[in-house]
Amino acid sequence: MPPSGKNCLTCIVRGTDCFCSLPLNALHDLQVIGSHKRFNAGEHLLYEGFNADRVYIVCQGCIKLTASSSEGKVFIIRIAGPGDVIGLASAMQGTTYKIAAEAMEPCEVKVISRSEFLDFMDRFREVNRNAVVSISLDCEAATLSARRLALSSSAAGKLASVLIDWGRMGQTNGILSKELHFRMPLTHEELGSMAGLSRETVTRLLGKFRREGLIKLEGEQMTVREPEKLERLYH
Repeated sequence: MPPSGKNCLTCIVRGTDCFCSLPLNALHDLQVIGSHKRFNAGEHLLYEGFNADRVYIVCQGCIKLTASSSEGKVFIIRIAGPGDVIGLASAMQGTTYKIAAEAMEPCEVKVISRSEFLDFMDRFREVNRNAVVSISLDCEAATLSARRLALSSSAAGKLASVLIDWGRMGQTNGILSKELHFRMPLTHEELGSMAGLSRETVTRLLGKFRREGLIKLEGEQMTVREPEKLERLYH
């Protein structure tokens, strides 16, 4: 896809954990460094094991972050969205990417070279703070994934954990509401990758959750009707 004319100064993507929540002078600098690039669904932004010479700020769309084993098994770490930064920890260390990133839908990102980004951090204290927050979110996502795989005692608990984590995305107070409404673009196979389950098991459990009235699924729109009951499956 061709590059766009997206402007960091007028972009409405902001929020508590959004990297782009910066003062105006920092946004001016962010606008002039790097370049915007668009990716079609299925295109890779970066590959695991490649030199971490760039940082990617997500402007639009969902991006799947995965890690693979030596046997070729792929595990979804998390889904990045607008305001997230990809490849930051590896770029700051000057190592190789520990993940791969693939566009799940038409996406747009701001691509900044490692040297430009480090200079950007040196100029603004707020950029350093937001970089720390971004890396902390990655660590938290990895911890949740590890806990789900290691501590959930049942397949139902593992899948419930994925659905609750997804439903919490975008909520600022961390409190589960009576119902959670959100878009679920993942296939059953991708949900299985996040939960450590087979596609067949995910399909069976989603059907069970629907019959029990725990969830409602219409196309990509999912409603978790009783979050507290679903949450108890993995506690």
